[in-house]
Amino acid sequence: MTVSEASRFLSAAAVIALLGCVLAAATPLVTDATTAFTGSIVTSGVLGVVFAVRNLQLLRGYGRVSLPAATLTLIFGGWFMLAPLLYDPGFLATAGVQLAGTLVATFAAYVVVTGLAGGE
Repeated sequence: MTVSEASRFLSAAAVIALLGCVLAAATPLVTDATTAFTGSIVTSGVLGVVFAVRNLQLLRGYGRVSLPAATLTLIFGGWFMLAPLLYDPGFLATAGVQLAGTLVATFAAYVVVTGLAGGE
């Protein structure tokens, strides 16, 4: 894989993590989940978007991963996978938020590991 291909994949991973945060935030709103679950996930989704966008800005602007922002995005991905188990919001809300969490956690973890390894 060339540097350019690796850089494109890293950028794509950061974008997928961002889109996963958006998906997580939108899911409880369209699935008629409980108020507590909706409040928790929408708030977490918005915060996840903030840190995912910041990581993407720094990645595109300086060509390097923002470890703090990528790590916080990863943590939100884990929360999206765990929260439905604590709140039991129903099948569609659980499936949607956990799918989004899997995308966020997987691709944010790739970004974090790449940043720790010092490469693209």
